[in-house]
Amino acid sequence: MTEKKAIFVRVMIISSLIMIAAVAIFVELILVQHNMAGSLSKYDPVVALREIDSPRGNIYDVKGNLLATSMPVYTIAIDPSQASDTLFANNYRKLSQGLSDIFGDLTADQYATKLRKARRNKKQYLRLKSGVRYSDLQEVKKLPILEKGRYKGGFVYTQYSNRIKPFGKLCDRTIGYGRDLRYDVGIEKSFNDYLKGTNGLQLMQKINGGVWKPLSNTQDVEPAAGADVYSTIDIRLQDIAQTALLRSLEKFDAESGSVILMDVKTGAIRAMSSLHSTKERKYAELYNYAFGSAYEPGSTFKLASLLVALEDGKIDTSRIVDTKNGVFKFYDSKMKDSNAHLGGHGKISIARAFEVSSNIGISRTIVDLYEDKPQEFIDRLARLGVSNKLDFELLGEAEPCIPNVSDSTWSGVSLPWIAYGYEIKMSALQILALYNAVANNGELVKPYLVDRIQLGEHLLNSKKVEVLKPSICSNNTISILQDLLVGVVENGTAKNIYSKKYSCAGKTGTAKIASQGAYGSEYRASFAGYFPADKPKYSCIVVVTKPKKELGFYGNIVAAPVFREIRDLLYAEESVEVPQMDGAIASEYVGLAHEINSIHKVLAYSKNNEISSNSLVRSDKTNFEALDFEPNLMPNLSGMTSMDALYLLENLGVQVELNGKGKVRKQSLKAGDEIEKNHKVILRLS
Repeated sequence: MTEKKAIFVRVMIISSLIMIAAVAIFVELILVQHNMAGSLSKYDPVVALREIDSPRGNIYDVKGNLLATSMPVYTIAIDPSQASDTLFANNYRKLSQGLSDIFGDLTADQYATKLRKARRNKKQYLRLKSGVRYSDLQEVKKLPILEKGRYKGGFVYTQYSNRIKPFGKLCDRTIGYGRDLRYDVGIEKSFNDYLKGTNGLQLMQKINGGVWKPLSNTQDVEPAAGADVYSTIDIRLQDIAQTALLRSLEKFDAESGSVILMDVKTGAIRAMSSLHSTKERKYAELYNYAFGSAYEPGSTFKLASLLVALEDGKIDTSRIVDTKNGVFKFYDSKMKDSNAHLGGHGKISIARAFEVSSNIGISRTIVDLYEDKPQEFIDRLARLGVSNKLDFELLGEAEPCIPNVSDSTWSGVSLPWIAYGYEIKMSALQILALYNAVANNGELVKPYLVDRIQLGEHLLNSKKVEVLKPSICSNNTISILQDLLVGVVENGTAKNIYSKKYSCAGKTGTAKIASQGAYGSEYRASFAGYFPADKPKYSCIVVVTKPKKELGFYGNIVAAPVFREIRDLLYAEESVEVPQMDGAIASEYVGLAHEINSIHKVLAYSKNNEISSNSLVRSDKTNFEALDFEPNLMPNLSGMTSMDALYLLENLGVQVELNGKGKVRKQSLKAGDEIEKNHKVILRLS
């Protein structure tokens, strides 16, 4: 080999070594960027960055009552190998006794056996308890061995959130609930992108049994909290509506039912509940039938049929229609009125046919007008919007179905059957939207469930009233329809809910339920309407599916009384004058210091002192007083908001039941009384 070739070979070797070193440095930099530097080996395959769940945003009702919130809970564990032999031998029984005293799930001997076995097997992570409250965590930190911390005692704990609903099962499905930390339905699902926040990152090590153990790391990324969702639900009205529905379902042993209460002018939903019977013959919100299920509505659809005929100028309500003896044949199919066994209604006006819900009267009217051009009738219905989805905020809105003449299912009896609510499908919410438009003098507004979304004080999204149609028909037609709906209550099928004191308007519905292509003996009862009749504030629909026939199945018997109960309670409650507070806020207020600072700043109140922390304080217009609480003593919660009181008591290890809305006025356990483990405290709010 020549000298030049030897030099060339040496240069190539040196260059290769340099490249290898550069690659090694590059790999090292990548590992450093992934927070795996320091004492951890860059080749360790069991160390990784793991996502840490962010604090989920709260869900509130329209008056600020807390519907869903996340409370911090902890999983506590120990690495038994970390403690010295002397420390472990002298203290593991004391630790076992302490754990048994705090949690009560295992005896001291059982805890001791677990600890000894884990240490003997050189187990690096022994989970002691999950779902630990903050107050219990503070006690655990004081126990022998664990008090030495992570490195000398092997104590590790991780925080996660436990989702709770202060009002229990009220509005359960509409709010939503989680299965295995997945939010599948309701507001929780549809607004998850706002509620979930941004997850953090924590360096963790995978040890025996596939368990991930947190490691100390200065470059962990803290999770960012989610935004709060303020719904249009009024939990007080939800309680009234859901209780009334439940009472009817139990009385008539029905399979399921739904109720919706909506603000006429805005379309804001104040209450929505869907209950279904369980195997235990209880009722629970298993599916949201209110908007997720389309069905044949029956006689409540007669409103749409008459609207089309009136708007086309083809009839007036004084026109006479012959309902015969309550039985009439359209081609080879018989149609019956509910009083056919009594001889029918005979010749009556169209207005009277609507009031007494004559199937024959309404169907004969529509057939006489549109028999030669049925598609014209279908097209007019479509222009009302009844064949379109409402694009409701929650996922799963049912698709309405209004057939066309060109469909394969169309037959000679389709027109008369559609006229009184068969061979079509709509959801309860879609039907209510139509009735709400009539109550709202023709303006069709989009129903909605969320008023605004906030992250702290920053408004991320705010709902405005969305008008789908400025007018579904002429003012004259609306006026006639409003009179017809009042007539149903005063002189027709719903006269059993008539009240001189509490006016309303609406329409009953009773429809047979088809099964495998044939109509059997099962029914769906409904009532849709609004109140007051002259200046409507609320619209409401009630649907009860498969009540026991022998107990009652007509809309006026099964569904209308639910509407009446809601109407009467709202009339009674909202007529009560609420005393006004002196000034913009109460004379004394309890809450977080930074919130009260903001209130005082806006109201230009002078104050003698200011607390900058986020601790709970009690204040009047001039003074702040920090509230300190003893771990085992019941605090004075007077004046606190439900959220603040709930947060405090949960962290003190107390179970809480909230009654009412607003701020705490009474508490079942007196201030200063000793708190027992898992003590239940009832708070009365007003």
